Amino acid sequence: MIRSKASSNVRNCARGRSAFRLAAISAAVMSVFAIPNAAFGFEIDVGNPDLAMRWDNTFRYNLGMRTGSQDPALLNTWNLDDGDRNFKKNSIVANRLDVLSEFDLVWARMIGGRVSLAGWYDAAYRSLDNTSPQTSNTLSNGLPVVGLSDYTNRFAKGASGEVLDAFGFANFDVAGIPINIKVGQHAVFWGDALLSNGPVHGVAYGQLPLDQWKAVATPGAEAKEIFRPRQGITFQMQPTNDLSIAAQYFWAWQSWRYAESGSYLTFSDAVLHGANSLIIQPNPLAAAFPGSPALWRAWKGDDVEPGNSGGNYGVSARWSPDWLDGTLGFYYRRTSDMQPQLVLYPGVAAVPAATCTALGFQALPGGLCIINKNATNAADLTTKGRFGTYTANYATGINIYGISLAKNLGGISVGSEISYREGMSLLSDPVTVLPNALVNPAAGQVALVCGAPSKTAPGVPQCVPDKGTPGALGNTWHGLVNALGVLPKTALFDTLSYSGELTWMMWDKVTQNEAVFKGRSGYTNIDRVSKSYFGLAINLTPTWFQVYPGVDLLAPISWQQGLAGNSAVSGGGQDGTGSWGVGLAVDVYSRYRVDLKYVGFFGNYRVNPPFNQATQNGTLAGLVDRGFVNLTFKTTF
Repeated sequence: MIRSKASSNVRNCARGRSAFRLAAISAAVMSVFAIPNAAFGFEIDVGNPDLAMRWDNTFRYNLGMRTGSQDPALLNTWNLDDGDRNFKKNSIVANRLDVLSEFDLVWARMIGGRVSLAGWYDAAYRSLDNTSPQTSNTLSNGLPVVGLSDYTNRFAKGASGEVLDAFGFANFDVAGIPINIKVGQHAVFWGDALLSNGPVHGVAYGQLPLDQWKAVATPGAEAKEIFRPRQGITFQMQPTNDLSIAAQYFWAWQSWRYAESGSYLTFSDAVLHGANSLIIQPNPLAAAFPGSPALWRAWKGDDVEPGNSGGNYGVSARWSPDWLDGTLGFYYRRTSDMQPQLVLYPGVAAVPAATCTALGFQALPGGLCIINKNATNAADLTTKGRFGTYTANYATGINIYGISLAKNLGGISVGSEISYREGMSLLSDPVTVLPNALVNPAAGQVALVCGAPSKTAPGVPQCVPDKGTPGALGNTWHGLVNALGVLPKTALFDTLSYSGELTWMMWDKVTQNEAVFKGRSGYTNIDRVSKSYFGLAINLTPTWFQVYPGVDLLAPISWQQGLAGNSAVSGGGQDGTGSWGVGLAVDVYSRYRVDLKYVGFFGNYRVNPPFNQATQNGTLAGLVDRGFVNLTFKTTF
């Protein structure tokens, strides 16, 4: 299915069965998320029937409170504790106002444009509970401090905002063939993924950035709710009644949006854009240099991103022959990853003084050696605990081949996909970059200088590429099956909408740096990758109409979990890890919504020697102590 998050008044060329699936999705989403069926907005009358202008404004207020106590093992995990420490039990974790303003302009249903802006402010971040600067990943002048980085402060607290949609479109015919083109920042995604884990395993992976911050905070989120707009061009044509063809090209890249370092739902204090440092180990020089931090840190360097040079494009076809009574989709996409792998540049290592000097490095007391002066120096090491630097690197040149099938079976809308990826990022340990003379490629290490003499090993890059990643890459299979529908009135409810999605993946082979792959022989930690993975998500929303005049009552329930195995791709899901939510919502005159909901997380972690650091089996396993209750008010006008 080809879907757009924003209406552009395009001629509807869908066959009846495709329209049924869209209608079913719309009905289910309205029930699950308490979205009003009635549309409220400001229609601007310009006195010309061919010119339509519309301005919609949505206001949403969230008040959230943490309900559980901090887990001591997670608090003791240096790179996972900042968001946990910032909000103790019964703290307000959200006191947030969001505003979404949308403007549409359409001429004769043929050409037009859309602009949408989002703004926010969260007063919960004005006062934080963290009293442990020694374990904080936030830095000021190279030293750890409590608080938020500038990046986290912008997106978690605000006040701030951003442009979402900003595109123009045109509908026209060429030789009787309907054509639609969108140009600018927009969100059109392919395939039949339905719920939030579907895009990770669907043909749309890497097509648009995902808002995983929203997905984690809102269990049961529908896939289209977490796609973010991207700059590019989308072309669609309908050469026959049962065939549509589409193509896309993107000239801008964005990473996924995760809860940033220090925010309440962050799963890592070191990985994302708001991170300042990665804590490595206790500082062995702390006693000798009073005032030096208790922990060694790698400082965040400039990420190696794909940039805006293109290389992200795709083609698709949707075929709906009468004999099938359904729709087949065929897809090819080339993309860059939007999730990173970490690359670590140590500046200091334990090297005997004679060897250190012979290699041209700087020897320090205690058998330490400055091996990379670009990563640290003696002053930063001894006074600020700077161990080195690290970067987030993103894979490029991923090929995705996919097929989808959508059908209506007995009144149930069913979608399915299977796809194969080449050059896909695999879950990896951080890749260590060392001076050429110290490299051990058998351990997945790579050389600091490209082209200079160094040891090599099959499948391990010699050095860090200018674009891309030296981490583990490979070929993977992915699949999903989903269903959604509505049940009629019973003695228990007036109606019940339901949706569910089963996701699956299997890694086929590792094509680069298997030595750091978390599914390699000899890797035994709790997050060890399995050959195959299965996950399941279910949403149920019973609804009672007119419990009071003009008031409907809803009870949304959501649950998602890894059923078997650990996924080989980041964000793909892990065995026994997941989230759930249950709540009540009232819809007042189809215009005002009030939701009261509890959100919880579950999963496993393991505390490892020598520093008693917890390794979580998946991102949500690091949030098992961060359940919260949330009250939401929303209206649009």
